[in-house]
Amino acid sequence: MEYLTKSAMVATEIAPSSGPSAELFSAGEKSPVAALAPSLAHWAQAGSRGAPDEGAAQAPAFVIVGEAVDDVIAREILLDRAMGPKRKKKSSEKLRRGRRPSEGLAFVARDASGAVVGTVRLWDVRLGEGGPAALLLGPLAVEPGLKSGGIGSALMRHAVAEAARLGHGAILLVGDAPYYGRFGFSADRTGTLAMPGPYERHRLLALELKEGALDGAKGTIKAAGRKIKGQAQGLVA
Repeated sequence: MEYLTKSAMVATEIAPSSGPSAELFSAGEKSPVAALAPSLAHWAQAGSRGAPDEGAAQAPAFVIVGEAVDDVIAREILLDRAMGPKRKKKSSEKLRRGRRPSEGLAFVARDASGAVVGTVRLWDVRLGEGGPAALLLGPLAVEPGLKSGGIGSALMRHAVAEAARLGHGAILLVGDAPYYGRFGFSADRTGTLAMPGPYERHRLLALELKEGALDGAKGTIKAAGRKIKGQAQGLVA
């Protein structure tokens, strides 16, 4: 689809598959969706050009990689700083609690020192009772002092591209349409869907990765991801 060929590209160059490149690349240079893979690291010098949140002239270089177990503590601290203590009371949390992220779809952004400065995850859900499978994106968070550095946009593009590469049909999220609209999300296909808790209907957005993936979808969104037990929950919260 046109969105994936033109917009769902990580705003970076692709580094060699053996590991992160020592060279920094402009955030405006793009790579084909088909070339993206979780094992590849992407270095970018944000702030040169692109979407509105990529306008910080002195934004740091960063790399997007698959989330590792060692990232959990840093990720939780980042989420607390970026979203506050009430983040776990959101309706989206009901679909994530006790579940693992969708296979291969949890990412972090690291700065040049290796610190976690951004995070995004996608989760397996089902649309209504016996309805089609889809993904729920969130939370997307960036270190508060770096929010205008293009990290969030790069994480979004990477997450969407990887979800498409892995064959998923659609992504849903609860968020601001003016921001997520730039990645192709809208409320046009979510009028017959509902979150399992309080939410603002106009903020339930969706993006079809496959044409018609949301046809006939209706009802309350349900968790469908792999379950976790006991202490392991702290590793994927």
